[in-house]
Amino acid sequence: MPRYVYKAKQGPTKTVEGDIVADSRQAALEHIDRMGYSPIFVEEQDFDDNQQTRVSGRGIGSRDVNVFTRQLASMIRAGVSILRALRTIQQQTENKRMAAVVEDVHESIRGGKMLSEALMSYPRLFPELYINLVRSGETAGALETMLQRIAEAREKEEEIRKKVQSALAYPILILLMGIITVGVMVGYLLPRISQLFPTVEDLPWPTQVLIYVSRVLSDQGLLILLLLALGALIVRQTASSGKGRSLLDGMVLRIPWVGLFVRQVDISRFARTLGLLVQTGISIDRALGLSAGTLSNQVLREEVEAVREATVERGSSVAGALARSQHFPLFATNMIAVGEETGSLENSLDEIASFYEREVELLTRMLTTLIEPILIMLIGAVVGFIVFAMLMPIFEIGQAIG
Repeated sequence: MPRYVYKAKQGPTKTVEGDIVADSRQAALEHIDRMGYSPIFVEEQDFDDNQQTRVSGRGIGSRDVNVFTRQLASMIRAGVSILRALRTIQQQTENKRMAAVVEDVHESIRGGKMLSEALMSYPRLFPELYINLVRSGETAGALETMLQRIAEAREKEEEIRKKVQSALAYPILILLMGIITVGVMVGYLLPRISQLFPTVEDLPWPTQVLIYVSRVLSDQGLLILLLLALGALIVRQTASSGKGRSLLDGMVLRIPWVGLFVRQVDISRFARTLGLLVQTGISIDRALGLSAGTLSNQVLREEVEAVREATVERGSSVAGALARSQHFPLFATNMIAVGEETGSLENSLDEIASFYEREVELLTRMLTTLIEPILIMLIGAVVGFIVFAMLMPIFEIGQAIG
């Protein structure tokens, strides 16, 4: 992905310079505009593969960024200069790629850049939301406080993600083991047992069904795999377009339990992000735009964008605009309305985020509790049917001999 060097105006007098990674020059211009700058020039910069790997931030996890953020906040709060803090973090960071990033940020700041400007070179690690929050902290003279809030918000989101992953790990393992077991039985054992019988028509109907399925998979297995791959490619291409993504995400929201889970995860993330942005003094228009970018579901993202447009173009309140949305629950809307009326919107948003984070945890436990026995029963039923179908002819032969 190319790297672009830019020079832009920040306000009527201040000029900023930096570089960003984007798909195209137009994408770079749009990114600069979203950061609140007025671009003067944007030029593509040539660099070798080593620099590309370094700028992309590959090999660096979310935890590395969280640790970096919290360490930097703690050291600045202790009175350590930002250059010394970065040098210390760089020396003690075990991940060599992250250490290289910290060293580059250190050199950029020593060359005259602000921290937010230096972090722009690594959009994979420090997204637009992160950069805007850091810039707000720099403007307000409370960089350490803002870094601490960023670290806390990222750690809470990471905690939810890990809980969901750990909850799904066991059911996925059961499903994989079941698929492997059925595959071995149908693909290896069944063909050998079927050779013991002269004609399929003489076999019991469960055995005939099983042999038919086995032959279809054996004869048309490649075709089935190609059709599945084609279907996956079609779904992926559909999801890459705006309308297609909205269609697929809308279908996800209508799936029982799954839609509820996705909605609660996104609402908690939206509320946590919006509350953090409101606390920093970012305008509600820009805060809604940045918060919408954190949502994984395109339908919910479009609803938040509609709320942003309503607040800007028609002067509507956030709660009033959200009340007209289809998927945001009444609880969240009422809490935001109370926050706007009392002048404590950030507190209401934090309450919403905490509430739905607890709901996500409870729903995850409940779904895990239900999914595990259901999967075990389904896999047991399939395996039991296969074993029964394989043994029935043997039993009949035994009875005939007897």
